[in-house]
Amino acid sequence: MPSANSKIKHLQSCILTLALCFFANFSSILAEVVYSKGDLFSDLIIVDYWNRRISDRLPVYFNHLLQGGYLNMPSARMGQEGEIGAGYASMPPYYTYNLRFQVLDRLEISGNYRVFKGVDDPILSPLGFGDLSDKGANVKFSIIRPEDSDYVLPGLAFGLEDFMGTSAFKARYFVFTHVFLPQNLEISLGYGWHRIRGFFGGVHWIPFRQNCEYPFLKNFAVVAEYDAIPYQDPHIEKHPRGRKKKSAVNFGFKYRFWELLDLSCSRIRGHKWAFSASVNYNFGDTKGFFPKIDNPKVYLAPQNIEPVGSRRPEMALVQDLIYPFRKQGFDLIQMVLSPDCFGQTTLRIHVENRVYRTECDVRTRLNHLLANLAPGNIDHIIVVLEAEGLPLQEYHFAVRFLHDFAAQEIAAAELNVLSPVRDVSFSSPSCSRVIFKQPRNWFNVELLPKIHTFFGSSRGKFKYLFGLNLAFDGYLWDDVYYSVMFGYALASNLGDIQDMDRLNPSQLINVRTDVIRYYQQEGLTVDEAYLQKNWNMGQGWFSRLSTGLFEEAYGGVASEILYYPVNSVWAIGVEAAVLKKRTYRGIGFTDKIRKLHRFTPSYQKFLGKQYFFNVHYDCQDINMDFHIKAGKFLANDWGARFEITRYFNSGLRVSFWYTHTNARDYINCSRYQDRGVAVSIPLDILYTHSDRKRWGYGMSAWLRDIGVFAVTGDSLFETIRESRQR
Repeated sequence: MPSANSKIKHLQSCILTLALCFFANFSSILAEVVYSKGDLFSDLIIVDYWNRRISDRLPVYFNHLLQGGYLNMPSARMGQEGEIGAGYASMPPYYTYNLRFQVLDRLEISGNYRVFKGVDDPILSPLGFGDLSDKGANVKFSIIRPEDSDYVLPGLAFGLEDFMGTSAFKARYFVFTHVFLPQNLEISLGYGWHRIRGFFGGVHWIPFRQNCEYPFLKNFAVVAEYDAIPYQDPHIEKHPRGRKKKSAVNFGFKYRFWELLDLSCSRIRGHKWAFSASVNYNFGDTKGFFPKIDNPKVYLAPQNIEPVGSRRPEMALVQDLIYPFRKQGFDLIQMVLSPDCFGQTTLRIHVENRVYRTECDVRTRLNHLLANLAPGNIDHIIVVLEAEGLPLQEYHFAVRFLHDFAAQEIAAAELNVLSPVRDVSFSSPSCSRVIFKQPRNWFNVELLPKIHTFFGSSRGKFKYLFGLNLAFDGYLWDDVYYSVMFGYALASNLGDIQDMDRLNPSQLINVRTDVIRYYQQEGLTVDEAYLQKNWNMGQGWFSRLSTGLFEEAYGGVASEILYYPVNSVWAIGVEAAVLKKRTYRGIGFTDKIRKLHRFTPSYQKFLGKQYFFNVHYDCQDINMDFHIKAGKFLANDWGARFEITRYFNSGLRVSFWYTHTNARDYINCSRYQDRGVAVSIPLDILYTHSDRKRWGYGMSAWLRDIGVFAVTGDSLFETIRESRQR
């Protein structure tokens, strides 16, 4: 029998053999892995291919009314949320001016100004109005988008055309659209009522979108549709020359330049050629037309965390902070040292943000500034953020966490959690010492566009004033904000129109319908000049008092109180103003206002009063604000204004409002309630650096006196929300 030693040796030899086999196999596997590194680029190509396949989307084209669609018919497809489009279409016997806005990825809104070629307006054409015209608004809701299923299932949408105003071209429809991505093809089938009557359909084909040796053909599209509009019916087709229809099949071609400009040429109704052009750009997602190359990089060096003392006196600390803060876009206003009874020291720094629109940009730059400059023997730093002399909120930093962040021991997200934003607190003067204070900037200058437009004047369809505003603002007596704005018209055709509706003159006191008289001033005008004092009363309460010339038509005294705590999506407040009407020339006031009885004017004493209860709600999940302003308006009417604002990462804001009051204002025998749309665009999309200035434009459906209120300075909610926008 073998001995125990021989058994052990045999077992050892088996283990060694297994180990050698495993090592040999492992070596071969390792060699294969090393060898496969030569195929890395092939793997990357495969990954890139599938990434492109996953994100590949068939382009969306638009019809003559600038809706997602074909020629005259719509489809269930829509653009990207945040897109704004403007265009022109000639589709005999009409031509239209179109606007489009993609509010949400499932909500498309468009508007059309349609002109009847060769048809006079029976009342206005002799005055110079030109051909008859009609305004319309359209909305389309996507129930299912083709992209939701990655084009496996068709999309479904419901739409309303011309649902406001005269509704002369109203239509209602459902439409299915299926996208065949490998074939670069989309097909739609729908059913409509009113102007679109019965079944309709359309097809888009982009034959050269992929694998084409001629890149300029990539955006060429062929389009055809079955047009379900019964043009022969005079109740449906309003233009006498539009009732001839040789064929229900329309066809044409489309081309897109630089993913920006769309052109189309088509044959409609079997005997007319139609043309359209539109520009579409995603203002909601843009980072600007130019990169922000002039923005400073976040502060990293030189680092100085030397304790305050003999080697770093307080004035040296001030100098260490003031210049880096200024270079990063912050004005350092005040620094206060506050020791407490527990032996800890707090440094309060008051700063004003001159540059950044979003709170995250402010936070990022403050994190890096303080992490690299906070003294080691300071326990806490509180940064109070101000705007227009109003302390808005404050950031609480523990210096030990700042130094951990500088040493890369914690990340920015952790520092943000450990350094919360809170409502403004107030240190006790008895145990605080001001080590630095400088007056706020007393003088700034800005050049802004001045634009006023009117649609549907009796002497022309489009009236305009294009000019410039020279704006000055700053602080008097350290914390009283002032704003002065001069205007000058560079081009205007407002001189020949009157301040009275020739068809439906407003029978309310003319608190707004005479505004054209203010815009007809020549030379240099004073468009606003007011003072405003803001207060933070603590625990989320704010107030303001304003006086001066608030706008071209009104001046007076106004006050506001707002409750808007930090991290709250709700804000409530009250405001009131006593206003006088400005004269049509100069900077004086008048105590008279016009009142029409049909077309006959009379004048009565007027002292304007407006007061409101305001509610604001920020629904951050869908990036929308909701506002209610309820109370008394300038024409002595009582009611409420409801406003919805959609905001985007780029800073774009688009608002829609509807006002319902007890005033009885009639247009074409129908009672009118005010409604309109406004857009606010950050000007820094045109700059190579960040900037907080904005340009806004708004337009009501009709220029009327119902639901009118005057702007009375800078709204507290707007001022605070701008600094808290994430």
